[in-house]
Amino acid sequence: MFRAIFRYLTAGALAGVIALLLLTSAPPRHLSQPHLPQTEPSRHDKTSFAACRRVPSAQCLTDLGVAQAMHRRSLPGYLREVDILAQMGRFEEARALAMRVESGKQRAQEIPPETIEASVNRRLAPHLLAAALRGGGNLQAAMADTPGVDTGVLYIGALDLLGRHPYDTNTAPEERPADRTRAVVSEIAATIATLAQQPEKPRANALIHAAELHAALGQRDRAMAVLAALPQNMENPLLIMSEDLIRIIGAPEALRMYRDAGGQRTSFLLAIAEAETDGTRATKVLEQAFSEFQAQKIFPDFRGMENTVERAAALGLDALSLRLARALAEQAQTAPSALPVFPHLTAARALLSAKAPEAEVRASLARAEAAIPGNPNKVVAVGAIGGAYRWGKSGLASEARRDIATMQARLGDVSEAVHIMEGIDQPVFAWNDMLSADIPLDALNDLLAASENILPDDGQAYLRAQLAQRLLSRSDTELMRTWARATAHDLLEAKRFDEARAGVIYATLARLGAQLGDQDIERQALSRLAEAALASRDHGDLIRAGFYWHQTTGKMPQD
Repeated sequence: MFRAIFRYLTAGALAGVIALLLLTSAPPRHLSQPHLPQTEPSRHDKTSFAACRRVPSAQCLTDLGVAQAMHRRSLPGYLREVDILAQMGRFEEARALAMRVESGKQRAQEIPPETIEASVNRRLAPHLLAAALRGGGNLQAAMADTPGVDTGVLYIGALDLLGRHPYDTNTAPEERPADRTRAVVSEIAATIATLAQQPEKPRANALIHAAELHAALGQRDRAMAVLAALPQNMENPLLIMSEDLIRIIGAPEALRMYRDAGGQRTSFLLAIAEAETDGTRATKVLEQAFSEFQAQKIFPDFRGMENTVERAAALGLDALSLRLARALAEQAQTAPSALPVFPHLTAARALLSAKAPEAEVRASLARAEAAIPGNPNKVVAVGAIGGAYRWGKSGLASEARRDIATMQARLGDVSEAVHIMEGIDQPVFAWNDMLSADIPLDALNDLLAASENILPDDGQAYLRAQLAQRLLSRSDTELMRTWARATAHDLLEAKRFDEARAGVIYATLARLGAQLGDQDIERQALSRLAEAALASRDHGDLIRAGFYWHQTTGKMPQD
C-alpha cells in the first residue's frame, strides 16, 4: 500500500534472487591467494593523489580507491565496489576486498572460514566466466577453470555478455551483441538446459532461464524446445517470464503456463497483456489481473490496480482503463484501510492516466487530502519489529505530501505544489521524488525555478541532473535532448559543488553525456568527477570514478 515500503521490499526481493544465484562453491585455483594485505597509509599518498590530479586516469583513480578501502578498519557488509572492480578485470583486488567484507561477517556471526572462501569465489565466478569468454576462450574451458559453476553462474554471466547489466554497474548504452557473443550465449543456454534436466536435480527455474537466453537471441524454436522439457503438472506459483520470452512464445502460451503452474504473481499478467497482439484477449487478461489485485488478502492491492489501469491506457484500451480507474476510485472509498490517504491518491493517479474528467481526478485528490491525519503523533501502524509508526515520524507524511504535490503539478497547479513542499523533511530528495516525468515540461521548469529559493546550490544541481536523465530516458525526443543538453551545460559552467553531492552530480552528467552522444559534456563531467573523488578521498567515490573513466577507454579524450 505504501510505495516507499513497496520499493524496499522489491529491492530486497531482487537482492535475494541474486544472492540465491550466488551461493557457495569451491574456490577457483587462480584466486586462492589475495595479494592485497591490509596496511597503514604510506607517506607517498600525497604524492599519488597529486600525480592523479595532474593526469587523471582509470588506473590511478582505482588504485587510490582500493588503497583507501584496504586502509579502512572495517567495510560495509555489502560492497558494490567488488563487482565494479571485477567488471574492470581487477580480480585480485576484488577478491581482497570481498575477503575483508566476509571476514568482518565471520567475526560478527561466527561463519566458518571455508564458507567465507566459497562465498567470495561464488560472487566472482560470473565475472570470471564472462571475462574468459570475452577474451576468446571456449565455454567448456572457462567452466573448467572456474570451479563451482552452475546454472545460476552461467545465467548471470550470459546476461553480462549480452549487456543486460546484471550488476547494475555498466554505464555504456546497450548494443547488439557481436555474432561470436551470440553464439557463446546460445551455447550457455543449451548448457543450462542440460544441467537443469539432470535426473537427480531437475530445476524448472533454470530451464526458464535457458529459454530466456534463447528468447533474447530471437531463437524461438530453441526456446520452445527448452520449455517443452519443463515437468508436466509443474507447480510454480511464482512463475515469471520476461517480455522477450512472452513475445517469442506468444501471450496465449505464456498464460497457459502461468495457469497450469498455479501462478500467483499477478503482475505477470500485466506482462502477458503487454505482449498480447489481440485486443480482446488483452482486455480479458487485464480484467483478470485487476480482479486478483482487488481480492488480495487483508487490503486490496491498490498499486497493482493502478498499474493495470496504466497498462490498459498504454495499450490504447481507453474504455477499459477508464472503467477500471473508476472501479479503483470507488473501492478506495469503501475498502478498509489503515491509511485511506494512499488509496485515494492512487485513485487520483489512475483516473488521470485513464483520461477521466478533471473533476473526477480532483475529487479523489480532495478525498486524499481530507484523509491526512491531523495529529502528526497519531499511531498509524504497529510493526512486530519497529513497534509503533507515527504519522509524522515514519516518512509516511512526507510521502503523502510529495504525491499530492506531484498530482497538483500534473494538473497545472504549480504554486499549490510548491506550497505543499514547503518545510518538508529531506527537501532535496523529497523534491527529486516529487518531480515526476509525467509533469508537463513547462510546469517542471516553473517548479525548478521555485526550488532555487528553497534548495542549496548543490541540491538544486543534483535535482536538475537527475531530472534531465529521467526525462531523456523516458522520452528521447529532440525537445528532451535539447533540454537535457542545455541543463548539462548550465551545470558544468556553474561553480564546483560541495563534495557531498559532487560525485553523484558529475556521474549523472557523465551518463547524460553518453546518452546524448555528446563527448564534450561527457569529457567535462568525467574531469569534474575525478576532481570530486580525489577531494573526497572516499574509497567508493574513487573506485566508481575510475570505473566511469574505464568505461570511456580509461583515459580522458584530449581536446
